[in-house]
Amino acid sequence: MSKLPVFDPIEVMQRDIAGLKRRHKQLARFRGPEEKRQRLLDEYRQLLDDSQARRQLRAENRPDTGEPPDLPISAHAESIVEAIRENQVVIVAGETGSGKSTQLPKLCLDAGLGERGLIGCTQPRRIAARSVARRVAEELGSGLGQAVGFQVRFTDRVSDQSYIKFMTDGILLAEIHHDRLLDAYDTLIIDEAHERSLNIDFLLGYLKRLTRRRPDLKIIITSATIDTERFAEHFDQAPVITVEGRGYPVDIQYQAPKEGEDLPQQVRRAVDTVSRIDSRGDILVFLPGEREIFQVSRALKRANLSHTEVLPLYARLPAAQQDRIFKLDTGRRIVLATNVAETSLTVPGIRFVIDSGLARISRYAAHSKVLRLPVEPVSQASCNQRAGRCGRIGPGTCVRLFDETDFLARPEFTEPEIQRAGLIGVLLEMLALGLGDPEAFPFVDPPPKRLIGEAWQSLFELSAIDGERRLTPSGRQLARLPVDARHGRMLIEAAQRGALAEVLVLVAALSVADARERPLDQQQAADQAHAQFVVPGSDFLTLLKLWQWWQQVRSENSRSQADKLARRHFLAPQRLHEWGQLHAQLKQIARDERWKFGRLGAADPEAVHRSLLAGLLGMIGQHEEGGEYQGARGHKFRIFPGSVLAKRNPGWIMAAELVETARPYARMAAPVQPEWLEEQGAHLLKSRVYDPHWDRRSGRVMGYEQVSLHGLILVEKRRVHYGPRDPQTARDIFIRHALVRGEIDSKAGFLRRNEALKRELAAHEHKRRRRDVLAAEAELEVFFDRHLPADIFTTKAFARWYERLSDDERDQLLYDRATLLREDAPLAGQDAFPEYLELGPERFRLNYHFDPASERDGVMFDCPLHLLNRLDAGRLQWLVPGLLEEKVTALIASLPKAKRRSLVPAAEYARAAIESLGVPEGALLDRLAGELSRMSGMEIEPADFKLDKLPRHLFFLIRLRDDGGQVLGESRDVAELIERFSERARREFMDRQAGQWQRDDLGPADFPELPEAITTRGGHRAWPALVDQGRRAGVRLFDSEIEARQAHRNGLLVLAREAIRDKWKYLQKNHALSRDAQLAWARVEDPAAMTESLRSLALRDLLNEAWAVRDRAAFDQRVAAIRQDLLIKYAELAQIADKMFVLWHQADRWLNSLEEAVPGAVRDMQSQLEDLMYAGFLDDIDARRLRHYPRYLEALHVRLEVLEQDPVRDRQRMAEVGPWWQRYLDHLAEGGWYTPTLDRYRWLVEEFRVQVFAQKLGTAEKASRQRLESAWKEVLAEIA
Repeated sequence: MSKLPVFDPIEVMQRDIAGLKRRHKQLARFRGPEEKRQRLLDEYRQLLDDSQARRQLRAENRPDTGEPPDLPISAHAESIVEAIRENQVVIVAGETGSGKSTQLPKLCLDAGLGERGLIGCTQPRRIAARSVARRVAEELGSGLGQAVGFQVRFTDRVSDQSYIKFMTDGILLAEIHHDRLLDAYDTLIIDEAHERSLNIDFLLGYLKRLTRRRPDLKIIITSATIDTERFAEHFDQAPVITVEGRGYPVDIQYQAPKEGEDLPQQVRRAVDTVSRIDSRGDILVFLPGEREIFQVSRALKRANLSHTEVLPLYARLPAAQQDRIFKLDTGRRIVLATNVAETSLTVPGIRFVIDSGLARISRYAAHSKVLRLPVEPVSQASCNQRAGRCGRIGPGTCVRLFDETDFLARPEFTEPEIQRAGLIGVLLEMLALGLGDPEAFPFVDPPPKRLIGEAWQSLFELSAIDGERRLTPSGRQLARLPVDARHGRMLIEAAQRGALAEVLVLVAALSVADARERPLDQQQAADQAHAQFVVPGSDFLTLLKLWQWWQQVRSENSRSQADKLARRHFLAPQRLHEWGQLHAQLKQIARDERWKFGRLGAADPEAVHRSLLAGLLGMIGQHEEGGEYQGARGHKFRIFPGSVLAKRNPGWIMAAELVETARPYARMAAPVQPEWLEEQGAHLLKSRVYDPHWDRRSGRVMGYEQVSLHGLILVEKRRVHYGPRDPQTARDIFIRHALVRGEIDSKAGFLRRNEALKRELAAHEHKRRRRDVLAAEAELEVFFDRHLPADIFTTKAFARWYERLSDDERDQLLYDRATLLREDAPLAGQDAFPEYLELGPERFRLNYHFDPASERDGVMFDCPLHLLNRLDAGRLQWLVPGLLEEKVTALIASLPKAKRRSLVPAAEYARAAIESLGVPEGALLDRLAGELSRMSGMEIEPADFKLDKLPRHLFFLIRLRDDGGQVLGESRDVAELIERFSERARREFMDRQAGQWQRDDLGPADFPELPEAITTRGGHRAWPALVDQGRRAGVRLFDSEIEARQAHRNGLLVLAREAIRDKWKYLQKNHALSRDAQLAWARVEDPAAMTESLRSLALRDLLNEAWAVRDRAAFDQRVAAIRQDLLIKYAELAQIADKMFVLWHQADRWLNSLEEAVPGAVRDMQSQLEDLMYAGFLDDIDARRLRHYPRYLEALHVRLEVLEQDPVRDRQRMAEVGPWWQRYLDHLAEGGWYTPTLDRYRWLVEEFRVQVFAQKLGTAEKASRQRLESAWKEVLAEIA
C-alpha cells in the first residue's frame, strides 16, 4: 500500500486547501479495493502537484515593485511590511494623497504575499476601483487585467495571472456566498474604511469572525486619520501605523452667505475670492448633489471666466468624463464634485477648495420604510478631509461657505451608514451565510434595534423568512440573487406568473440610474421627447416601452448613431448601456435558476404589476382627499410630479420607492387592486372578525371581517364563517339560536316537539304577564351543551351527527315539562284566559302577547273584515276574566281624586264590583259606573274614567283580517277601525250575501234581467250591474250606485261589440283615415291600436243612458240602433281625427324648427301637446271632447305664427297662461288623483289658452282667471 503524502499549506494555493484536505481525509478512511484506492491517490497527487506548481509559478513570476515613488507612505514602507509579516490585522491611517491606496498592495507583494492567493483591495466606489487599478498597473509595468486587475459591476478584468485585484466592497460581499472562507485571497485590504458604509461595516464584522478560521489571512484596514482607535479595538488592539501626509499649510476662510444669496451665488463669490490670490490655481468645489453641480456649473459658465474649464465629478458620471479630471491642461480647472472627491479620489493639481459644507445623506426611516435623501451639514472630520485636498502641491486655501460657529457645532465624525440605513440586505446575507443573531454579530458599531426589527419585518413581508425567522425556499433563492432583496422577490414572482421577460427589464431599470435626463434649462423639450414612451397609468409600463424603443434603435444603428439618437431624446447613453448590461447579467442569473422566459411584451400587464407588487407590499398607498395618499403604517405621501399617475390619483398604488426630499413622494408608481394586495400579502394581513351572529339561511354562525395590510383597510365589512375562527363561541351561539330558540331548518323531530311544548308553556307567561314560568335560556343551553359534541356549530354538521344517533340518543334531546318549567311556576287557567271570545253566534280568536315595550302588548282580538260592523264595542270593554280585576282597579285609579277617595283601596273595591256585576253583559264602563256609584254613594259617570291613563294591554288590540289572513289594520279603538273600513267591510259582507248576483262568462244572448237595486238579508241596499270581462261580461253586486253605473257601462260596451261583430270587422278594414294621418301618428302609436280606440269611442258615444238597459229586450233595441248609426258616427269621428292628426304633425315639426330660437315657448307648447295627445289618449276622452281637438290645435298654429313674428308678445301671453297650467302639472307630479273636478279644471285651462292665444277661434265655455281660480279651489277642497 502506497504511503499517503501530506502537504504543507504554505506550499499550495489557498483555494485548493479545503479540497485537498477533503481528499486526504477520504483516502485516510478508505477501506475499499486497492485498485480504486490507487486511482483516488493518483487523483489526489495530481491535484497536489498542480496546486504546488501554480504556487511556485506565482512565486517565480511575482511582479517587481521597483523603486518606491516619492509618496509619504514610502517612508514607512519597511515598518508596514514588517507589521504585515508579524500581525494578522494591520490598521494603516493616512490622509488622502499619502499613497496608501496605490502602495499598500505593492508592499504586500514585498512582504511575500499574493503567491498563495490574490491580494484583494476593496474600494467604496467603482470609479476609485477602476482608477486605482489603472495607476498600480502602470507603476508595475503591467497591462490592466494581467498582474493587476479589477472587477466592478458590469466589468471583470481579472485573470489567472493577476496578483492584485481591485474591486468594490459589494463584489467581495457577493463572493462570500460561494467562498465562505475567502480562499481566493491570501490578503484583503479594506480601503477607505472610515467611510463606514453598510458594506464596509458588514465586511469588517465578517472578517473579525474569519480571523479565527483563517489565521493565515492577512487583513489590512486603511482609513483617513479618523477614529482609527475604533478599528484597532474592533480587531483586538491591532497595530495602527499612521502615515503623515505631505501636506502644506491650508488657510481656512469662512464666508457665511449674505441675505438672499443662493448657493451658485455663494460659489461665484468664493471663486472671486480665491482668484484674487491666484487666478490660475485649480479649484475643487464640494457640492451636495448633481442638481447643485448643474446649477453652479451654469452660473460659472455664464460668468465667462477666462482660461477656465468647469468639470463635473460625481459617481454616476460616465467613465470618459470622469477621466477628464486627471488630465492637466494649461488653463485653470474648476472641478464641481460631490463627496466622491472627499477621500475616494485624489484630484491632481488642486490649489483651492470651496466647501459648501453639505452632502446628500441617505437616511432610512424604519417605521415608514421611506428612504430620505436630505441635504445635511457634513461632520467636522469631513470638512477637514475636504480642506486637506488643497494642500498637496503647495500652500492652499479652503473657503467654507458657512461661519466658524456653524463648524464648531457640527458632530466630530460622520454617523456610520449602518446606523441610518435599511438592513434588509445585510440580514438576508447573514441568514444565508448562517452567521446567527445579528445583534450578536461583531459590528464595529451595532445597528439600532429598530432597524434590525424593521429588516426582520421586511424579510417576512417578502416571504423570505417564516414566523420563526428561518429562511424559506424563496428566501434562499433571494439570497442567491445578486440584486436588492425586493427586486429579487419580483423576479421570483414573475417567473411563476409568466412575466419574467418584462420584470427582468424593470428590475434592471430600478437598479441603475434613470436614463431619462431633464436638464433644468430644457425641461419642456425633455418632456416632449419622453412623451412618446409614456404608457398612461403605469410608470413601469412606460419604462418597458422605453426599453423596447432602445432595443430597436440599437438593432438598427451603430453604437455611435444609437447614442446620438438617445441624446436627441434626452436619454443618457451610458445609463442605457448600464441598463442593458445589468439586464444581460440578470438574464444569465435567471438562466442559472432555470427560469423560463416568455416573449417580451407577451405578458399581461396585470401579471407584470402583480409580480412587481410581490416586492413592494410595504410601498403601497390608498388615495385620500386632496391628492394625498395614506401609506403603510400611517405614513403619508404624494405621487412624484414626474409620474404618469401624477394627475390621475388612482384609488390604490404601489411605488418602487418612497423618497423624502422637500416632501415625501412615491416614485415609479402604478395602480393596484385591493384584491391583489389581499392575495399577495396574505401572510401580512391583519383580520378582525366581529359581530358573530346566527344566520339561519346558511346554517352557520357568521361574522363580519375587516382586513387590513400595514394599517390600510382592504376589506371594510365582509361576511365570513365565524366557526373556524372561534369554534367555542360559534358553538354557544349555535346552541342558543338553533337549538334553544329553534332558528334552524332541520328535519330533526325533537326540534318540532320541543318547540310545540315550549309554545304551550310560553303561552302561560303571555297570559299571566310574568316571566317566571319558562326556564331561562341559559339553563336550556346547558341542557344541549351536555349532549352536543364540541365540533358541532353548523346546520350541516348537526344534521350529519343527528343522523348517526340511535332512537334512545335522540330522545335525550327532548324537553320534558320539568326541563322547561321553573320550580313552582304559576300557570294560567283556561277560564280566566280563554283562547276564543264568543259574541253572539260568532267566535273570535284571542292571542296573548307580553311585551310592555311593544305596541302589540296585551290581548290580540282577530276580527274577519266582514264582521267588523257587527262588533259590540261595549262588550269588548270587558276584556278577559283574567285581566278584568287589573282593568277595573286601573279604571278606579283613573277617576278624579274627589271621587276615587271613597274607593280606597282600589283593588278591594274592584274585586267587590266584579263580583256584583256578574256575567259580562252590556258596556263595562256603563255598568261599572253604576255599581261604583252605588258602592261609594257618589255620582260616577262613564266619562269620569280617564281611559288614556290605562296601560295599553288593558284594551283589546283588534286586528282586522281579510280572507287570506292578512292584517288590514289594527287598533285598540273599535270606532277608529269602523271609520276606516266600514265601507269595505260592508262590501265584503254583501259579497258573501250576493248569491244569484254573481255571474260570469255572459255573451249577448245571455243578457240577464237586472233590477236597479235590491235589499240584502241584512237590510242593506245594493245594485246589480254588468262588468267587463274581456270579450265576455259578468254580473256583480255593488254597494255604491256610482260604481255600479260605471261598471255597467263598460260591461254593456263589451256585449254590444260582440253583438255587432260584423259591423266591427267592417270598420277594421275600412277605417276611413287618410294615409297622411296614419303616417303622422305612427311614430307615437301603432295605427291598428289607434283605429281600435277610435271605433270604441264611436261605440261609447252611441251607448248613452246605458243604465237604462236592464234586460234582453232593451239590449236588443239598443243594438239595433247602434247597427243603424255606427258607420255614420264613426265616419264623423274619423273625419275629426284625420284633421286632428295632420294638425298635430304640422305643429310638431314646426316646434322642432323653433327649438333653438325660442326654447321656453317651445317647451310650453310641447308640454301642452304631450298632455293632449299621447299613445291611447282616445280611450281617455269622450266624443264630445274630441270635437274640440281641431280647435285646440288650430289655436296652437295661430300661436306659432305670432311667435315667429313677435316673440315678446308670446312671452307676455305665456305669462298669463303658464301659472294655471303649472298648477295642473305640479298636482300630477306630486301624485294627485285625476278626479272629475281636476278634469274640469284641466279643460278650462285649455279653453283659456284659446282665449289668450287665438281669441278669434272662440271658446266652448267662458274662460277667465276668476273661473280658473274658482275651479282650482274646488280641486283643493277635494284634496282636503
